[in-house]
Amino acid sequence: MGSLSLYKLWPLRKYLVPGCQGLVGRYCIIIDREHLKWQRYQRSLHLQSSSSDLLAFRSKCAAFADGAALVYGTGNELESAAAACKPTLREFNVRLELPLDPEERLGLTGDAKALGEWQLSRSVPLESLDELNWRTTVPLQSCRQLEYRYFVYVEDRSGYKQIRRWETHFKPRSLGPCSELQCSQLDVFGITNDNSDLKPQVHRGWLNHEVILQLKFNGEKMFQVHDIETFDPQHVQLKIVPVEQTAGLQVEYTKQEYGKSQLDQQPTFGVPYTKGDIIIFHITLPLEKMMQQHFRLECYSMSNELLGSASLLSADLTGSEGLLHLPIKSAKDAEETLARLRLPYVVVQPYRYSPLDFKTTYAHYWPRSWPSLDVGHRGNGKSYIADAPAERENTIASFLSAHEHHADMIELDVHLTADGVPVIYHDFGLRTAPPGKQISRPDQLEYVLIKDINYSLLKRLRIFSVIAGKVVEYPSHNAEPRPEHRIFPTLVEVLVQLPKSLGIDVEIKWPQRRQGGGSEAEQTIDKNFFADKVLHQVIQNGCGRPIIFSSFDADMCTMLRFKQNIFPVMFLTQGETKKWQPFLDLRTRNFMAAVNNAQAFELAGTAPHAEDFLGDNAPEMLQKAKDLGQIAVIWGDDCNSKERVEYFTRIGATATCYDRSDLFMPPAKQEAFFKSPALMAEFAAQCRI
Repeated sequence: MGSLSLYKLWPLRKYLVPGCQGLVGRYCIIIDREHLKWQRYQRSLHLQSSSSDLLAFRSKCAAFADGAALVYGTGNELESAAAACKPTLREFNVRLELPLDPEERLGLTGDAKALGEWQLSRSVPLESLDELNWRTTVPLQSCRQLEYRYFVYVEDRSGYKQIRRWETHFKPRSLGPCSELQCSQLDVFGITNDNSDLKPQVHRGWLNHEVILQLKFNGEKMFQVHDIETFDPQHVQLKIVPVEQTAGLQVEYTKQEYGKSQLDQQPTFGVPYTKGDIIIFHITLPLEKMMQQHFRLECYSMSNELLGSASLLSADLTGSEGLLHLPIKSAKDAEETLARLRLPYVVVQPYRYSPLDFKTTYAHYWPRSWPSLDVGHRGNGKSYIADAPAERENTIASFLSAHEHHADMIELDVHLTADGVPVIYHDFGLRTAPPGKQISRPDQLEYVLIKDINYSLLKRLRIFSVIAGKVVEYPSHNAEPRPEHRIFPTLVEVLVQLPKSLGIDVEIKWPQRRQGGGSEAEQTIDKNFFADKVLHQVIQNGCGRPIIFSSFDADMCTMLRFKQNIFPVMFLTQGETKKWQPFLDLRTRNFMAAVNNAQAFELAGTAPHAEDFLGDNAPEMLQKAKDLGQIAVIWGDDCNSKERVEYFTRIGATATCYDRSDLFMPPAKQEAFFKSPALMAEFAAQCRI
């Protein structure tokens, strides 16, 4: 049986807190590895000490002891290790390119206990030397190879830290052993040896004890104006003002235009707005303040005159998303209403399950050295059509068939049942009929939404489709004897049963409102609840493989981005098409609008519809996305031929998502890209649980 020895800390005694100084040099603590019981070890000088001293050491010096030389072994092994592994003060010096905001601080975290083991709550604060230089000193083991990162944070009134920005290199900073009692390290925030272009690699953090409220000017008809002479919505400046400022509250905005869509601080007299602009106010505030905060929307003329304002109480927000009806009152006469505003909003709550950490991130991990990938649409392609593949779409059998024909990834569609089970199916609902009823016409079928059905019932339902006017019945889940061919597999079943060398595009299905009125489907499940359920399953069961999230819902993409820091997210759009009616949200209307939204909220990129890229300017459009560091996964029926797959690869698509990997896979391809053991090893760090 080995023991864990904490060697004397006398060389570093002067750096300890006063209450700990008198105890150092009196003890060498021996811990039983099996029972972790503290036992007193008497020095050779036979100094007697009370049990109260030992308790004091444990309570006052524990944090320092974490950084001391901890060595496993017995007898002579511990003595020989003592010379090589000494308590050492590591000094971390960081230089910033720009000063921080007054309330912002710099933090440090890493894989050692003294650095917090990547946990936000246990991270180490740095001290400001001047507006650009920060420093801290941490007791660490001299023989230890360290990994660490820096981050910028603010602290709210409850003491919770909000991550404003953090270093997001795929591999953390590393630090080798140090032979001196005090070692110094000089870094530049955001730049490591991996930054060949010397550009900082820094991104926004994920939510922990704070929420995001977005107020969205993303439609064509926002204002109903009473008098165009006193209030012209074509020439107005908008500003969100907190009535009461509090620590951890920040108001930013994005006005989406190419290359300039990043979130930024508001101008003094607001953001110029005209019809057709996409402006989103991005408000971060402490979780405990969410239902107490009061905001004012101020409207200024282009000559910076205050025209009017509207009052907004966070208590008026019901659920994760909704529509506010705000009267804009005149600045000259509070009784006069200048206009009425229909303002959509979304609230992003922190991920409700296990806390995440700084260890690594794949949110923007898509190396340029990777080839253009082949993605199997719903597995090996759509089923409820003429000439369908043998395997039903969105089943494990279909996913495996695509992989057998060298698909690098598959795309699947996720819904939530009434009892909160993430299941795989494309449409928002399905056609069914009572058991035993003879069906000969489409009008005899009943349409039910997946969100309204418990999973146990869903597995029993009869399933029908109408193909070329004829009613076709398919086996229900429970009636299919082959498990891998069963319809409605759960997300967990798919994640567990598919090989990790098969990447997965997890599309979150959320109904969209149409420009001409109406919606794709009704949705009554809370959006945060939906996102958390899916994220929980993927984080628990899907790590260690290439995974990316996507959704046609821009706000769902925002949620997935700010709830977690592990997986990439891309905005799925239908673009400018003649096949379907446009959606209401202006961000969905064309490829460049999607690219701008992806830049605003730091998404990995977009999944645009193929119809956008059949013209001569297609390579130029894709290059614009690449210039912003974004990926573009092209999908659609226009991808369904060998010639089109080759075409989209040639013009620069990051990946092409198409039906029938068995028919349209490039003939020279011999193996799926992620079957490389070296590549798979890169995804092991996704696993946090």
